[in-house]
Amino acid sequence: MRLARFRITNFRSIVDSDWVPFSPDGITVLVGQNESGKSSVLEALYFALSTESPTADDFRISADQPVVYLRVEMDPEEVDAVASDAMDYERVALKRYLSNTNKIIDIECYWELVSETGKYDGYCKISDPKLRELITQARDEHVSSNIAEKYFGTANKNTVSESSENTETPGTQAEKAASSVESEADSRLSTELWSALPTAVLFNEESGRLPNQVDIDKRGFPAGPGAQAARNFLQIADVDLSKLLQGDRRAQENTLNRANSRVSEDFNKFWTQTIGQSGKLSLKCDIDRYPNSDSENAGKVHLVFWICDGNTQLYPKQRSQGVRWFISFYLQLKAAEKAKNKRVFLLDEPGANLHSKAQGDVLKLINQLGKDTSTVVYSTHSPQMVEYSKLFRVHAVQRDSYLDDSPSRIIDAHRLGTASTDTLSPVLTAMGVDLSQHQVIRKKNNVLLEEMSGYYYLSSFWKMAKPETEAHFIAATGVNKIEALANMFVGWGLDFVVAVDDDRQGREVIKSLRRELFGDDEVLASKKLLKLPDCPAIEDILEKEDFAKFVLCDETAQIPGTNAEYMKAQGRSKPVLAFQFALAVERGDVTIESFSEASKSRIKKIIDALVQRLT
Repeated sequence: MRLARFRITNFRSIVDSDWVPFSPDGITVLVGQNESGKSSVLEALYFALSTESPTADDFRISADQPVVYLRVEMDPEEVDAVASDAMDYERVALKRYLSNTNKIIDIECYWELVSETGKYDGYCKISDPKLRELITQARDEHVSSNIAEKYFGTANKNTVSESSENTETPGTQAEKAASSVESEADSRLSTELWSALPTAVLFNEESGRLPNQVDIDKRGFPAGPGAQAARNFLQIADVDLSKLLQGDRRAQENTLNRANSRVSEDFNKFWTQTIGQSGKLSLKCDIDRYPNSDSENAGKVHLVFWICDGNTQLYPKQRSQGVRWFISFYLQLKAAEKAKNKRVFLLDEPGANLHSKAQGDVLKLINQLGKDTSTVVYSTHSPQMVEYSKLFRVHAVQRDSYLDDSPSRIIDAHRLGTASTDTLSPVLTAMGVDLSQHQVIRKKNNVLLEEMSGYYYLSSFWKMAKPETEAHFIAATGVNKIEALANMFVGWGLDFVVAVDDDRQGREVIKSLRRELFGDDEVLASKKLLKLPDCPAIEDILEKEDFAKFVLCDETAQIPGTNAEYMKAQGRSKPVLAFQFALAVERGDVTIESFSEASKSRIKKIIDALVQRLT
């Protein structure tokens, strides 16, 4: 049983999110500007997957009440275990339904006001009438003795057959049952399915913060402020506090020393920062007693926590906000992992106040958690929290500013290129950082390009065409930066070729470089400068049909003008689409044979032109 998609309606800034997929690897990332609606997405999912309910402030003014739909993938074979409390005929109906819907079922979560309390109670239902029809059908079959015998056996058949105490006919029973079966079965099945879904945990830094000390109640459990963080620590350390308290002082110290070592060793797998030149952090728990001077608690046992580096031992509250945040994050996530309970972790801006390297540690911990059975959804503004090679995780959240009330819109990973540049800034920055790591300047065979999207397209075409000549593509940050880049290469004595689009700006650059670097010598300039043939823009290398299928990933797209004009008119992101295309080529999903003859011919023409200038 797996969460596949969600849909949110009438919640805060969201009118209708449409169906949004959870990432297939269990980690979904939300990017967007402040006030775009990222937190609204997280909180709507929290209310739908927990026993908490929204307040009136979460509802949109003059709109229907919020509804969160959860699309679940489920094998028919799971039904008996998941819906064990349902009626036999209800499970039969659900199995049939799943077989007819490719193992998909939608659960609708909604809330109704309780007038007595002024609060909202949560409910869920399966609203597809097709399932209700199948339930009624299975109920009728259940009443029929022959079908009941076939599906449920004699014991169940006897419960609905006639007896000396029941003079109603099976037909009459079926009619009565049919009148209430839909609502009863819907409620029963939906509740069981919802209960089987993973519970949402909205990360709360405060509740997970390690305290300086925490009391222990009569049952032997941490109590009071900081108790949850203490319980998390003990769970990760495999310490049974009630048993620990029964031992003598020596046994307690030995147990805690081993526990502290285990927790610290695991913690440092994720926290890679050093304190000073080489100091690593360690987490420590001790047992202590209140002094006699504390009249109220004198002699009572309590736990004391430390965060140590080297020989320095400090209380948690004496450490920096960033360190305390990360430890809180670590304790909550690892404790949930240790409990082996399925969870949906919802994280709003994790690591926002941490150094970039520490943010990488946060992402490492999230990735570790996602490898297990948990689902993680987090929002971020930070490029360090976006993995450029895993854009399939990323959904963009932005406001439709052209509408009066500017509702939030969620753009999933497959349509990421339609999001605005501001919305995608962490993604573009992450891609740019990766690009800078890959762009190695060589002594020769450097190819200077206008910008990032040109790098991804031409690198991909080169990989597909497999020419014998080597090429090192280097992207400038715009066509107007090409001349400065070329002058630097001249100053460094490096060999290079310039390749630009055959548009007005590209022709201006070629003209200027021919004059400044080659003294208007056409022969010399033609060996180093190239206007991409038949290519007013890099996107126009491909035929429209190929571009729609392999770049836009939408074969139904109608492109009236050029590919570049379509991109501009639709507000599609050039570098994001180019990057997604490059990933598809890297995976082998797109090869040179995938294209039409016209596209292949244009690619070959460009590759040949570059090879001619590089050799």
